[in-house]
Amino acid sequence: MSTRPTAPEECEVTPGHSLVEQTLVEIWKTTLDRPSVGLDDDFFATGGDSLLALVTIEQINQRLGWALNMGDLLRHRTIGALSAHKAPAKAANTERAIIRMSNQGSRTPLLFIHPGLGLVDGYARLVRLLGTDRGCYGLQSPHISAMDVPDDMRELAALYADLIEDEFGEDEFHLVGACAGGVIGYEIARIAEERGLGLRKLVIVDGYLDGSAPEVDEAERLVEYRDDVLRIVAPHTTYPPLAPADATPEGVYREIAAALFGAGWEAHGDGGTQFAERLHKAFRTTARALETYRPEPFDIDALMLLAKDNETFPDWRKAITGELTAEVMDSEEHGLRLCVTDAAHIAARIDDFVGEGQ
Repeated sequence: MSTRPTAPEECEVTPGHSLVEQTLVEIWKTTLDRPSVGLDDDFFATGGDSLLALVTIEQINQRLGWALNMGDLLRHRTIGALSAHKAPAKAANTERAIIRMSNQGSRTPLLFIHPGLGLVDGYARLVRLLGTDRGCYGLQSPHISAMDVPDDMRELAALYADLIEDEFGEDEFHLVGACAGGVIGYEIARIAEERGLGLRKLVIVDGYLDGSAPEVDEAERLVEYRDDVLRIVAPHTTYPPLAPADATPEGVYREIAAALFGAGWEAHGDGGTQFAERLHKAFRTTARALETYRPEPFDIDALMLLAKDNETFPDWRKAITGELTAEVMDSEEHGLRLCVTDAAHIAARIDDFVGEGQ
């Protein structure tokens, strides 16, 4: 296991920006091929044309589950205007569990697995860096699509393997999972091997084998959910602590809806809180699955990038009997946040590990 210094990247998330606005910024930066995009930048004045508009609209509809057309973008040419006038109460596609996050390409696609919150937006920078000539997909929690989801890890991974088989058939793919997504990815990989699916390699970013953790009650889980969402969606905004005794689903869902959709979220009626409730179900399901999971040893080649405080590497070493390439990240972040703050380094490591040059 090696330790390699990594320079932290500047985080572009601004206090007060909703998750929807952040997602639109990442999509525009990708399609316009610009290092930065502001909420008031005119799409067509900053390099956009009709072809790029079609690509942008398709990505927005895929990743956010909207139903935009060309006329919408022509009338609302900035991210601020688009999110204010056309955004439904959705921060993810509610029709599909597996969404395409980049254009297709000639290289083996990457499938990013959701962490505990159920969303895949935290991988957006990795997609922007890795999506050149490579299809990138996101596996969201099926709770977002109102599917029934088991809270046993093996049953959960079996359901995900079904979805992957429906999407990719016999085609090859790589799996990438951060935090809880890394653990889910490991179990998916074991099932994929049993079924003969086209999985080639597995990447785990700061996954934690946490089966010894004590169970928590629902009030504590609600606060954990609230804190995790706000930590990811609004890392530079200060929120007051919430004690489990003071937490109510209604209050937490309203707070989360504001972080996801912005100040005007109540104009959508109950849609914002209903979406927040779906995310809470996804969070509870994943947490329960992790509490009881004990991995079986499995022979697979894997890349593991760990936070400095992740002490579960010996458990991973027992579980992964194949070739394991591991590195401790020189970063103050952990979990999914590493995929945001250290995206350039992680993308380079993934590209090197999968071994497909352009």
